[in-house]
Amino acid sequence: MPTDTTVTGEPSGLRSPRLVGSFRLDLSSDRWTWSEALYRLHGFEPHEVVPTTDLVLAHTHPEDRDDVRAALGTAPATGAFSSVHRIVTARRRELTVAVVGSAEGDEHRDEAAGYFLDLTSDIAERAGVRASEDIRAAATTRGVIEQAKGVLAVVYDVEIDAAFELMRSASNDHNVAVRDLARAVVDVAHRSDVDRRATLDRVLRRD
Repeated sequence: MPTDTTVTGEPSGLRSPRLVGSFRLDLSSDRWTWSEALYRLHGFEPHEVVPTTDLVLAHTHPEDRDDVRAALGTAPATGAFSSVHRIVTARRRELTVAVVGSAEGDEHRDEAAGYFLDLTSDIAERAGVRASEDIRAAATTRGVIEQAKGVLAVVYDVEIDAAFELMRSASNDHNVAVRDLARAVVDVAHRSDVDRRATLDRVLRRD
């Protein structure tokens, strides 16, 4: 009978353990034997259903199903298979799992064994970190653009909307990102050794 375990990539207390469910697969009949954790990972009580390849594929996200089917199909020939894909549990939760397995035997590989590892919380955590970084970057960029608009409004004696249009037009005409132009405009504003109007004309390539 497959057994369950937990793994953690961080010191104790810093991260919840990641549950690993194990399995054995009869390649000739497509019948699976699941550990209790693997039933629960798929949203079932232990032994509530009979695990088969059809059941595994039915709970694989439709967009990932062909890849999982192909990965399983390599086991008899190569002796190994792996996949990172999404599953949809019986409770309609979408999880991301890593699956790794190997087929046993030298020539006639008729059984495989391996593990499912739930990666959902790890991916969500990393996505949250990335989202926070993107938000901070966006806020910083927005600040620079707003500063640049103010500089151009003063130097060219135009309204704020017209100041932004100067940068937008220069961005389109010269294939330069607006945020890069904004940084250059702000840099000019901080200099006291140049003719700001003439220098900004060059930055915007209006000369």
